Parts: sequence; structure tokens; C-alpha cells
Amino acid sequence: MSSGNSPFKFLDPFTKEDKEIFFGRDAEIEQLYEMVFESNLLLVYGESGTGKTSLVQCGLSSRFSDTDWLSILVRRGNRNINEVLMEELNKVARKPIPPETPVPKAVESVYLDHFRPIYLVFDQFEELFVADLGSTPTERNQFSRSIADLLAANQECTVIFVMREEYLAKLYEFESGNLPRIFNKRIRIERMSPSNVEQVITKTCARYNIELEEPEQTVHKIIAKISGEQAGIHLAYLQVYLDKLYQKATEAS
Repeated sequence: MSSGNSPFKFLDPFTKEDKEIFFGRDAEIEQLYEMVFESNLLLVYGESGTGKTSLVQCGLSSRFSDTDWLSILVRRGNRNINEVLMEELNKVARKPIPPETPVPKAVESVYLDHFRPIYLVFDQFEELFVADLGSTPTERNQFSRSIADLLAANQECTVIFVMREEYLAKLYEFESGNLPRIFNKRIRIERMSPSNVEQVITKTCARYNIELEEPEQTVHKIIAKISGEQAGIHLAYLQVYLDKLYQKATEAS
């Protein structure tokens, strides 16, 4: 959430409602959009703070009309992912789904309720492999079997795993088991380049009629400040920094 009346996002991801202010990721959006028509199983990964969730929930979703996109966001946290998945499906179901319903049948029920293609987005999917969060081989095996059965059912459903790249090796458990093609369609989200960050700053300011003093120099100073010695820029750092700059400028005016 941005602080005060700031137009800049703080740490919350962008959603479809933010599509008019989501800039700098056109190439990745196009690549991901093409991929969803090539496979019903996608893997989106990258460093923490690169905007992976925003890319899916805002960038990709904005390419679809409301009749072609029913996104169901699933985040495990410290609970059993199989239970969380059924809860999230029930939230959008018009007819209650019994807890023991197989995942393919549950997804089919939701589809028949809405007649819209379903996108199951498993955000921060690395949580499934963190022992401190209660992850167990039994939970993971049940989940991977359910997803394998769902994909084999050839329903109007696409599964998207979004995770931090340092946990990628954990997925070999799935590749050697129930989901052998989990790595087939994947996209790595890089840090934002300086030119893309420039787009974010200038286009967001233009959108909200925010005037910059000495625009070119100001933008370059912002980029230099948040990039430091790094090759790219984390979207999260950019959001926080711009929000704080806006608040400071507002207080001084």
C-alpha cells in the first residue's frame, strides 16, 4: 500500500486495476502472454523483489478481457497448500465444493460456474519447500499428484508457479516425480534495466501530472541512487524510493 495520497505503489504488488500505471515490463508481458497459449503449466522465477507477482497479476491479466481470465491466487504461507487451494477455489465457486473433492473436479465445478478460463497462480511457491513453514514430503506429493491429474484432464485451466529462483533446485523433486515437464515453459524475471526504470518514473509522473525539476537529470539521479553498483534495479526498491520522495516533496510544499 502506498503511504498517504502517494500515486506510487509501496510494497504491494500491482493488480489488474493498476494496469494504467504498470510500466517497464512490455517485453516480459508479451513473452508470458505467448507462453500461456503454448502450455498449461508455466514457471515464473527470479530474484526477490523483481516484480514477478505484479507481472502475472497485472501485466499478464491486463492482456485478457474479463471473460477470458479468471485468476485464482493461491499462497501457502505456513498452511497445507492442498487445503489452501480448495479454500481459494471455494471462494470463487457459486456452488460449495466438498473438501474431499479431487482437484480436477473442483476446478471443473468452478469453470462451469463462470465459463471463463481459469488461471491458478501459486504465488511465492517456494514456501512449499521451506521446512520451517511445516512443509512435508506427503503434502508435496499429494499436491503434485493433484496438479498432474488436473493437467491431464485438459480443462480450461492454466497453472502458473511464481517463485524465487534460489529454490529452483527443489523442483527437481517434482520433475522426477509427478510433474516431469515443470521446467518446459519458464521465464526468468530480471531486475529492471535503467531504461525501463526511466519509463516507470516518467510515465507514472505524466499519468499523475507530477512535474519534475530538470526531468532528465532528476531521473538519472534517482536511478543512480537506487541502483548503486548493481547491474539492475529491484522493482520493490524503486516503488519504496519513489513513494518516499513523493511524501517528502508533498510535506515540503
